[in-house]
Amino acid sequence: MNKKILIISNPGEPGASNYCEGVNVDVEQYQDFFKSPLGGGWYGSEISHLSRPSSLQVKESVSKLSSLDYSLILFCGHGWYSSTDMATILELRQGQQINEMELRKGGGKRAILLDCCREVHEESIVEASMEKRAMDSAEKSLSGAECRRYYENAIAKASSGLIITHACNIHETAGDSSSYGGYYSGSLRRSAIEWMRKKDIDLKEKYSVSSIATLHDKACRTVNTLSGGRQNPQIEKPRSDRYYPFAVLA
Repeated sequence: MNKKILIISNPGEPGASNYCEGVNVDVEQYQDFFKSPLGGGWYGSEISHLSRPSSLQVKESVSKLSSLDYSLILFCGHGWYSSTDMATILELRQGQQINEMELRKGGGKRAILLDCCREVHEESIVEASMEKRAMDSAEKSLSGAECRRYYENAIAKASSGLIITHACNIHETAGDSSSYGGYYSGSLRRSAIEWMRKKDIDLKEKYSVSSIATLHDKACRTVNTLSGGRQNPQIEKPRSDRYYPFAVLA
């Protein structure tokens, strides 16, 4: 199967008051997650990262995804909502922005996860090392080859269409932690880890897949709690119930 993950990030201008170190945490931990068996055993060569790119670089990279069987685009950074365009505007770097609609262009199956409109908070939520330990545990207990195979099978069985998630609703800001990452991205990964811990199956006999839509719903509750009800993630998805995978156990 030909597939690709494109991570786009912009923590802001170094030294600026709104610089979000959590964005860098998200980039690193997203890559660790997806390369782990739990995240589908993606190869490093299947994951690309654009750090503070130009809008042209993003458009060119998105264009190359059109011929693939499946693509997953993640944005971590600053953004805002345009009531005129009725779309989220992603800030790529100083003087460079792009309409989220540009990420939807092209064929093939695609999911888009947007963690933006980010606001810095001073807090201690959870140590990043907890996520690292969970990934190490997944490496030991899961089969990378089997997870990758069932992950790709789930993509093949999923209905075609776009899935887009937003870290918050219109008129809201998205929380950020220097240790946890973005409230939404961190909660999404943590939902996958909690699902793995609670799922009681005999991996010698069965496998299990959890979709982006399912884990998004779980992450929403955590984000709402962390933000004191100020941040409410949203999702756009087909009406079909066969959604793209996010985590797998095999």
